[in-house]
Amino acid sequence: MAKTFDISRVGHVGIQVTDFDRSLAWYTGTLGLTLTGKWPMGEDGAIAFMRFNEDHHNIVLFTHPTEVDEETKNLGYNGLQHIAMEVKDRDEWLKALADLRRKGVEIVQGPLIHGPEGSMGPGNFMGGSGSRSFYFNDPDGNRLEIYADMMKVPNDEQFPRAEYADVFKK
Repeated sequence: MAKTFDISRVGHVGIQVTDFDRSLAWYTGTLGLTLTGKWPMGEDGAIAFMRFNEDHHNIVLFTHPTEVDEETKNLGYNGLQHIAMEVKDRDEWLKALADLRRKGVEIVQGPLIHGPEGSMGPGNFMGGSGSRSFYFNDPDGNRLEIYADMMKVPNDEQFPRAEYADVFKK
């Protein structure tokens, strides 16, 4: 099928959370997002729009719609594999890593470089983008990634390019 439009990047991510106020404080205080607005949703719920830049929102928090207990807390809402947030370069990436560590955030994977230029330890894979990356969790256990330096693959080009494809073979 012919391509009729281009999607350039993830625009925003909606996340259902079990403790709305805790999560809102974590995303604004720990990650430094700016709150665009917060409104009630349903009888006991809320919705909050937050942003990294001038976009109206990049992350939206929703109150989880069902009663949650120890047995059901990960059913029906925690289906994300991860949300990746790009920073502009290695310097910003190192600042983010240092800042989150200072704030007591546990880095659950990384820091690492995806692809043959990184080690082949846990979390890396040969066909990776070359991006610097680390992973951590929000208060509900949603996996988050901060990365920089993802390689570009121009339209109509193959990956890996023929001149270095052998690097991606074990």
